[in-house]
Amino acid sequence: MRYTFYTADVFTDRIFGGNPLAVFPNAVGLTSEQMQAVTREFNLSETVFVFPPNQPEHTRQL
Repeated sequence: MRYTFYTADVFTDRIFGGNPLAVFPNAVGLTSEQMQAVTREFNLSETVFVFPPNQPEHTRQL
């Protein structure tokens, strides 16, 4: 299965500065083990996996 991901530099106002992180906007279907493997592969300080909310008053689950 293929997943879309984005990388972003945060806490900066310059390109290629700050803290890089990866974001998976739709991580449905990934197991905990797969998320850990992806995180190790990216080797960034942060990787975010976004899921649909589990409660109707929420918009997302991280």
